[in-house]
Amino acid sequence: MINYLNLLAFNNLVVFVGMPVVLFFVSLGMGGGSKKAIDYNPGKWEKKKTWVSFTDYENMVDQYEDAYGELYSNPGDYLSCCCSLIFILVFGFLILMSQSMSIVLLDPVIDQILFIVLEYSIVAVAGFVIGFRIPSIDAQEFFTRPLKGDVYSFASELAGVPGIRAGMNVELGVRSGVQTIIDAEVKAYVQNLPETVQIQVQVSHSGFAYPYLVGTAYKGGRVSPHEDSFRIATRYPARLEYSMDKDVMVIVARFDIPERTSSVPHISMGDFRELAALLAGELQDNYNPE
Repeated sequence: MINYLNLLAFNNLVVFVGMPVVLFFVSLGMGGGSKKAIDYNPGKWEKKKTWVSFTDYENMVDQYEDAYGELYSNPGDYLSCCCSLIFILVFGFLILMSQSMSIVLLDPVIDQILFIVLEYSIVAVAGFVIGFRIPSIDAQEFFTRPLKGDVYSFASELAGVPGIRAGMNVELGVRSGVQTIIDAEVKAYVQNLPETVQIQVQVSHSGFAYPYLVGTAYKGGRVSPHEDSFRIATRYPARLEYSMDKDVMVIVARFDIPERTSSVPHISMGDFRELAALLAGELQDNYNPE
């Protein structure tokens, strides 16, 4: 009798703990293998660049996410894998505890079948999904996440600044009827000036997002290195730093934030647009091609 009980307990341990763990790793392998086996019609991409507004770019990104969102590599899911493994062990031991306490929901045999179907279904689906999400693919360079983040958020505000023409320079790839975003870059120019005059957005992080602008003009004249402060309709005063980098005139526009403040500094989008308008005006005033 004792041997029978020990054999039954061992059998339940294998069914509700051992086999689900094995099934989880098998499902992981199948998920990863199915992603690696996807056919991306290998061949040469036909590339073309196009200028789009920020609104059009965001629409393109939404379509891109719908088409390729599941193809990204998600290394962070290794943590999900560990958590799922712990869940499988806990869930299996809870089932064993319920059986040892003779808790019956419908019928001992039916309960066992339901527990097996439920646990194995959850384990198989979770393992396959996580296994599919973790690995990269052969064409990973063409399925990277589109440009977003603080730089993009502030740069998109330039579209509404008088004197600035801002948008996205997008490189598209087409192959076998499939179109994807290969690369995307924010571009901002000063209106009525050649494209050799550009404005770039930079964002540093030291407890808060601190955006600043770098205006450049290739062979657009010369300036003496100096700094000027401006009081404009913004929370913080603006500071412009003028310099030369060989044939390139450089003007850096930033806010002069006190080193010690009673609260965390915050630069609003409205203030950022005012700073951009100031920089655009200075580039126009100082542009004097050689």
